[in-house]
Amino acid sequence: MSQLKIEFWPNFMRLALATIWIYAGVFEKLLNPGYLNPSSTSYVGITIEVLMQGPIMRPFLENVVLPHVLLVGELVMIGEISFGILNLLGLMTRFTNTVAFYTNLIYFLSAYWVDTEEYGINLLMMIIELYLIYKGAQDFGLDALVRGKFKKIEDPKIWFIAGTVFYVGIILFLLFT
Repeated sequence: MSQLKIEFWPNFMRLALATIWIYAGVFEKLLNPGYLNPSSTSYVGITIEVLMQGPIMRPFLENVVLPHVLLVGELVMIGEISFGILNLLGLMTRFTNTVAFYTNLIYFLSAYWVDTEEYGINLLMMIIELYLIYKGAQDFGLDALVRGKFKKIEDPKIWFIAGTVFYVGIILFLLFT
């Protein structure tokens, strides 16, 4: 009989990260009637225009994001809610946090100059995401149920590569459509 071993820190960080993502996706975007409304002051396009004032990500934001601002806004909202739910469940933890890491990285590089709060929270989230890519959900999550049947599922490199390919695929889709 195997003994269930629940590690505190990976699970605490995963659940804390889940609450941040759910709050951002549900309360700041899904329930915000102005988020996808071009005539609103909380429209996602206004955020993109503000972020374009920073030099590092300006070409990316101009050429990839701005032409598809509504689609990107929807993808960000769906992504944030998905990151939250999947982290909460401990399901596909490494894949989820790889995609979330890239989402945070783009925002971090775009908003680093806005204020230190944006800089700090995104940097902290990226560090936690990297930790969770490495550690996974451990035994307190749905990943543990699948792990017994598929040992290769524990390899962080596979999930990091899969998440990277997924994210690059979305960017290429946006770039060439």
